[in-house]
This record gives sequence, structure tokens and C-alpha cells, in this order.
Amino acid sequence: METKHVAVVGAGIVGLSTAISLQQAGFTVTLIDRNDPGKGASFGNAGLFADYARLPFTKFAMLRKMPGMLLDSESPLSMQGAYLPHLMPYGWGFLKSCSQAKYEQGRAALTQLQHHTRENDDHLLALTGARSLVQANGCLGLFATQENFVAAQEGDMAERLAQGVNLSYVGAEEVAELEPDLAPFYAGGVFYKDTRFTVNPLALCRRYAEYFAAQGGRLLNQEVVAVHPSIDRVEVQLQDQRIAVEHVVMCAGVASQKLLDPLGCRFPLVSERGYHLTLDTEKSQISRPVGWLDKAIFLTPMATGVRLAGTAEFAFADAPANEQRTDVMLNHAQVMLGFTPQVQDSWVGSRPSTPDSLPVIGSLKAHPRIIAAFGHGHLGLTFAAVTGKLVTQTIQGVATAVDLQPFAPERFS
Repeated sequence: METKHVAVVGAGIVGLSTAISLQQAGFTVTLIDRNDPGKGASFGNAGLFADYARLPFTKFAMLRKMPGMLLDSESPLSMQGAYLPHLMPYGWGFLKSCSQAKYEQGRAALTQLQHHTRENDDHLLALTGARSLVQANGCLGLFATQENFVAAQEGDMAERLAQGVNLSYVGAEEVAELEPDLAPFYAGGVFYKDTRFTVNPLALCRRYAEYFAAQGGRLLNQEVVAVHPSIDRVEVQLQDQRIAVEHVVMCAGVASQKLLDPLGCRFPLVSERGYHLTLDTEKSQISRPVGWLDKAIFLTPMATGVRLAGTAEFAFADAPANEQRTDVMLNHAQVMLGFTPQVQDSWVGSRPSTPDSLPVIGSLKAHPRIIAAFGHGHLGLTFAAVTGKLVTQTIQGVATAVDLQPFAPERFS
């Protein structure tokens, strides 16, 4: 039997993981991206394999906070005014997803994905020789006030415990023992013992890309102009050629929408931009990711320095960076560290986010030879390997390890 040819559009961490999974299953795979592997949103994440992330953002309590957050210049949430019309379908979808039934469905779906993440991550890291790029020192999430700490214990943390997350509460003295170089800005927090992180997200992507190429995978640095599905194949239109394949997997993040629009496939996918700064913290060291959860920022020790990552800015992907965002983040870092660190470099990139906090995974009903694998929001690195496995099972026509109905592309129709 002739080997089936699959094109994967997008060489971020989700696309790379998917390409390798398909390759391992015996498919001929072409991976296409106008940029080098790992240079999109995957480049700038906080480096966390966030095993604790099992709760959708879709709560009426969050909805009520949003207007005030958008008016607060120091809030982790902001919006570019011109982007507001593009947020309307997303906002309506967010509102609908805040019902208790929808929230519980989303929580159950994320938890099911999490049950398969570590196994698939471990397989991919071992396969590609990338284990040295991942550390297992746990993760700290801290609160500046006792009031917020107690509220979290009674709210999100209690839910996470019920979902099987391995966490423990730590007081100020315990935090100081775990991370003695932090300034004492905290009242206490939560310690996620099982959480892992990569010390270099770009190097991890490059390691995956090198393995893929070494196993015979084809990497094309070209822009995909259009996809043309038919009954027995899909033609991928590039800048200077067309490629005919049996299946296309769309892993292009926020750019996926532009390619699927002409096919009549609309998604309330938005550009939720995140920022990071690389800090030189001199002699002050941390040994694991540390989040100030009140401010929605993380400090992660990486090979190139300490990465300060966070915020959610709804804006066009190609809009200029908002320096006010990075100024606010740096102010928070000063409080966490107790001094002003030197900034080595900065970055902004767009997370592809959906209104119900769930990624889009599965074949398109109208065009079953096209498989969606985008919309992972803050959890691209966390769910990359398991997404690749689920996409491979979908194309193979076998039962998927996780029920894909909650992630179906048509759920927004």
C-alpha cells in the first residue's frame, strides 16, 4: 500500500509534535512554515508543562471583573481599541461558555487531555533526545495577600485538587526556604510538585525539527497561500508551487483562520498577545518557575537568563509592541526580586485563543481531509504532544485516546 502523504501547516511546538507523531505512524510528512521552526508563539512562552491547568477561564466571576481590568493600566488584561470588532464573536462565545454546564464540560475535557500529557511528552522527549532541555523542580504560584491566598484555596485550588492535581499549600516561611532569593512580597502560595519546565523553548523546537528532518521529514520554509480540498486529496498552494497530499493538518495558530475562511469555516479565534522579557538577575537565582498569580506573570529560569512572561493583550498579531505592558511587567518583577534587573531583550507574540478555553482538534465536517489542531491559547507546549497523538489517531481512523467531541471544530457553529 502506498504511504499516505500529510502536510502539517505551522512549525511551532504543536506542528512539530504532530509531524513527528505522524512520521512515527508511517506517514510521509511535509512540515510547512514561512518562519523557522519554533519562531512563532512557541518561542515566547513561559516554558511550563502546566499539568495543573485544568480549569477554563470561562466563569461569570471573571466576566464581571473584565471591565475593571481593562480600565486598569496595571491589570494583566488589556485590549487594543481597534481590535474590539474582532472580539465580538469571541465575547459572545465566552459568555455562553460561562454557564455552569458548559464550564463543567470544559473542565472535564481539559482534565481528560491532562491525563495523557505526561506519557506523550515523555515519549517525545526520549525519542528526540530532548530530555536535557526539561527540568522537574516543580512550580510555585504565589499571592501577595492572605485574603487572595485564602480565596484561591477555597476556589480554584480546591477545584484543582478535585481534578487530581498534585499540589500543596505553602506559607511564607516555606516559600523562603524553596526560593531564598525572592523578595518577601508573598503571604503564601501553592506548590505544584509535578510541574516541569523547559530551559529553552526554542532549543526544544529545534531539537524536534532536527529529529523530524533526520527521519526523512521534509521542511519547507514557505508561506501557505491557500488550501484546496477535494474528495480524494488536498492541494496546498505555496508561493511558487502546489503540493498534493491526502490530508492537511492546520497547526498555524492565529493564521489558521485566514486559511480556513475561504472554505466557509469560521472560528471565534482571537489573537491574545503575550509578552516576555529576558532578565539578568545577577546573583539572585530561582530554581523553578515562580508565578505571582495576582498579577498573572511568571519568572522562569532559562538557559539565556530569567524569563519574565505573562499578560493577555487582545490585539492584532502584527501591531507594534505596547511598551506600557512590558513596563508594568518589569515593575512587578522588581517587587518579586527586590531590585531592578537588567533587561536583555523583549518579545511579543500572539496566542491563538478560543472563547471556551479549549483547543480545536479534529477533522472538519465539511472538509474531512483537513484536520484542525490550533487554538491552544496558553497551553500550546502543555498539550502539543498529546495533540499530535490525537491527530495521528484521527487520520488513522482509529479510536482516539480522548473523546474529541468537546474539541470539535463545529462546536462554535
